[in-house]
Amino acid sequence: MLQPVYDFLGYCLNEIKYVNSQKENTYIGISIPRDFYNDEMKQYSLIIRVTTDCSEEESYFIFQAIFKINDYNWFSGLEPNEKRAVFFSFVFPFIREKILSITSDSNPGLFIPTLDVRTINFEKELKLVKSFENVK
Repeated sequence: MLQPVYDFLGYCLNEIKYVNSQKENTYIGISIPRDFYNDEMKQYSLIIRVTTDCSEEESYFIFQAIFKINDYNWFSGLEPNEKRAVFFSFVFPFIREKILSITSDSNPGLFIPTLDVRTINFEKELKLVKSFENVK
């Protein structure tokens, strides 16, 4: 029987600091400050941090996503940034939805656009900056 190279075990919101002072956010930052492999459990974890400036204080959401690695040869053949991008691209839609769901009561909710994150370099923070130019 064919088995996928990994299984998605789940994700959770580990920590949140969200203050909305009705100020429109000008940026959304996404970073992966930590990722690690547990050899005993055969699990790969990502710690994902999403930040924004919707108040005078920075707001943030910290998530953890966990994957069971079924094919270690495939996994070990990935470059470090490639690992982060492949696994983050799987969990990104869930994180986008969860953040919008949490913040939607504090009009306006925090909307993160749909992105193809498979080729993003996660060695540093990805910063999405709003443009306030008039489009003609």
